[in-house]
Amino acid sequence: MRNEPILKESLQLYKRLFPFVTPYWRTFIIVGICTLPLSLCSAAIAYLVKPALDEVFLKKDLQMLMLIPLAVIVLYSIRAVFEYTYNFLLGSIGHRIMNDIRTRIYYHLQTLSLSFFIKNPTGMLISRITNDVNFLQLAINKAVVSIIKESFTVIGLTGVLFYHDVRLAGISFLILPWAAIPIWRFGQKGRRFSTRGQEKIGKIATFMHETITGCRIVKAFGMEEYENERFYKESKRLLRIRLKRLKLRSLSGPLMELIGGGAGAAVMFYGGYNVLHGTSTPGTFFSFVAALLLLYGPARNISTAYQDIQEGLAAAKRIFYIFDTEPDVREKAGARPLPRAAGAVAFSRVDFAYEDKPVLRDITLDAKPGESIAIVGMTGSGKTTLVNLIPRFFDVTAGTVRIDNTNIRDVTIASLRSQISFVSQHAYLFNDTVQSNISYGDPSQTRQQVIEAAKKAHAHEFISSLPERYDTVIGEHGVKLSGGQRQRIAIARAILKNAPVLILDEATASLDSQLEEKIQHSIQGLIKNRTTFIISHRLSTIKNAHRIIVLAQGRIVEQGTHDELFQRGGEYTKLYSIYLQEGRKAVQEPG
Repeated sequence: MRNEPILKESLQLYKRLFPFVTPYWRTFIIVGICTLPLSLCSAAIAYLVKPALDEVFLKKDLQMLMLIPLAVIVLYSIRAVFEYTYNFLLGSIGHRIMNDIRTRIYYHLQTLSLSFFIKNPTGMLISRITNDVNFLQLAINKAVVSIIKESFTVIGLTGVLFYHDVRLAGISFLILPWAAIPIWRFGQKGRRFSTRGQEKIGKIATFMHETITGCRIVKAFGMEEYENERFYKESKRLLRIRLKRLKLRSLSGPLMELIGGGAGAAVMFYGGYNVLHGTSTPGTFFSFVAALLLLYGPARNISTAYQDIQEGLAAAKRIFYIFDTEPDVREKAGARPLPRAAGAVAFSRVDFAYEDKPVLRDITLDAKPGESIAIVGMTGSGKTTLVNLIPRFFDVTAGTVRIDNTNIRDVTIASLRSQISFVSQHAYLFNDTVQSNISYGDPSQTRQQVIEAAKKAHAHEFISSLPERYDTVIGEHGVKLSGGQRQRIAIARAILKNAPVLILDEATASLDSQLEEKIQHSIQGLIKNRTTFIISHRLSTIKNAHRIIVLAQGRIVEQGTHDELFQRGGEYTKLYSIYLQEGRKAVQEPG
């Protein structure tokens, strides 16, 4: 009764894995066909021991001496051909299935909402795609089909045993079934240890991703030893789990040998007794023993395969967790493409809560086409969350967001996002060329169009000094560039997209005052005739906006022009004073 939930879960997992296997059913049939001659060859080799002893050594038959070695050569040749075919086809199926699963996982990840990636660390997801899929490959490729192959071999050898001596075979099979008990128990325990081990590998992958991408911070604060100690502890925990798993796997073989030894001892005593009393021949006895010894290998392989299956099912459960995750932001049935927008954006009584925690409350805001709106507020007031609702990175909890009087939930997500350009403080660049990073989203853009966008973003000059100019690979996250250079490439990317709605989230935060002043001219050209939402601590950007929205605790508490708000002496005036002090400090600091 206790194992029923595990068995039910295992069957459910196999049912879900079946669609990945069915495209290769023809190849599986060929693999299955190959197992028959392999099994028959093993049985025939065991059977040949009888005529080899009785006809050659006892009767001294010269003709049989010539035929039996020839038969052995033929059998092993046939076995070699079919074993090669079996191994190659089985391996190719496994790799193809895993490629399909890995691709499906990646495709599904692309459909998931931003909230999923906030909740699940990058390293954990990478571990699912790589490590867990490898465990699953072992279960499908080696384990499941191995059990089928070895089962045929067991059937063939069992036939030899019963053909030679029914009573002797019966004695053997009274003892051998006891081996199934440790196989089952070890398999279940191995599955639990495998699950824990895979979780630890995910944590280690996350840890390594954080420390490698954050290597500058680690070195800047001299935390190398601290990070080494953290890694050592996590690695030690994984080692303990792996050793427990190894202990189980190492114990299963000797246990089976012990049980097999008991069966062998009983067979040798009873069979030898029959030979001595003339009721059996030495050839029959040794052929029986040979079949029994050959039977041990497949039985042990089945034991190992069962443990591999259990570990693969643990990996499958973690993989299907991703498949079972539905995106929070979904495209409604019948969603239509959004035509080229003029750029009017309207928030109507919008509320937003993240994991039941209110972030925005009763936001009502109308942005006219071509209007630039600066959004200011203390940290945590909801500025970035507000602009993230426009491209539907998150969906509103209540109320509506409209573009050109069209509810953004009524249009396709792709058509919506195609009309929004986004530049954030942390410009994300790919380990690719400058050309590819600027034209990201539309690789069909010509080199001349990319250069024009780079010039408007004041990036062309430094790009021209790079070793291969626009064909220079800039490294992971653009690590080969300075912060200001990365930001200018991100701005060029937004310029090239030429969308009617523009979001600038601290877009000039990484630039020094002199360069920021230059780029402001480009930004002013960029925002012209575009509806622009600007989050910035730079006073010049705020003051030049058509309208300023002041957020406090998720609500709009003030809105108006710079002069209007400053004269009121309210929340904006306090924020302005803080920004002014930060600006003076930045000017006074060297570099």
